[in-house]
Amino acid sequence: MSLARFGINLPVSGRSYAGQHNSDFQGIKEIAQIADRHGYASIGVHDHLLNPQGSAPGGREKPDRFADGVLEGWTTLSAVATVTERARLTNVVLCNLFRNPAVLAKMASTLDTISNGRVTLALGAGWFKTECLAYGIQWEPYGRRLGMLRESVRLIKRLWKEGEVTFKGEYYRLEKGILSPKPVQKPRPPIVVGGSSENIMRLAVEEADGWDVDTGASSFEVFQERLSAMEKYCLEVGRDMKSIRITVNVTPFMAGSVADARKIASGWAAYIGKNPEDYVSSRAVWLGTAEDMLAAAEPWFASGVSQINLLMPNDPSYVRMFTGGMEAAI
Repeated sequence: MSLARFGINLPVSGRSYAGQHNSDFQGIKEIAQIADRHGYASIGVHDHLLNPQGSAPGGREKPDRFADGVLEGWTTLSAVATVTERARLTNVVLCNLFRNPAVLAKMASTLDTISNGRVTLALGAGWFKTECLAYGIQWEPYGRRLGMLRESVRLIKRLWKEGEVTFKGEYYRLEKGILSPKPVQKPRPPIVVGGSSENIMRLAVEEADGWDVDTGASSFEVFQERLSAMEKYCLEVGRDMKSIRITVNVTPFMAGSVADARKIASGWAAYIGKNPEDYVSSRAVWLGTAEDMLAAAEPWFASGVSQINLLMPNDPSYVRMFTGGMEAAI
């Protein structure tokens, strides 16, 4: 195992285990450079317009957190591209409702050029209704959002590869669309779809290169069931399951002992409005020393996960400590 099997998700919503809110770019920049320098596989940025801390897909919302700052994801990722050199750049994940897919294809192609071919485009159907309404973005029923996501993926792939694109879908239409320059990566940058439902899993098999699993909405046991369903579906449609890169997202609380880490995690859970006992018992929350972290990673990797993304607090000193501990343990 190595740090190359892990990614770091940047704290654009100012997450801090001490409870203070801080979404300044200087700390985020420093964390991104630590990730790049120490060989993490990727740097991820969440895509939100309201601060989502404490809210969750299908769960309770925390309106008292909405006024806390959150940096816009695509702008932040573009800035990070100019201060890093090696790590791949991705979003965790982009809300498809926020941006016209043809314009997004252009944005991603531009960022791929700026970063010298390091972009992975990750898209989701969207789950935060209040966020869309607050910004005047049309909210759609789930089935329609899924259909829009599917068309977006198809349209973006065509724009990246074809000279001129006319597209007449149910949700999007283009007349002689031209995207130039094309992405640096050939034949195109990878596309990942994010979510935890079986519908998203099937979309990953049919249209995408990867599947980013929301472990906040999916327990490890549910994730294993999804993987079994994916294997069967791949056989049905004739796709090699190994061609689909699977990533998951977890939150590590590294401390001198599991007990000390549990106290920190429980305090954070209370701050964001989650049941502390339920929160710390999740396999997507890691507690303890670097050795404990590696042990917690093993079941995910053994199940078929390609990469684990770590949700970090806005605290470069913590990230340095975490990284040093992991390097020593590996």
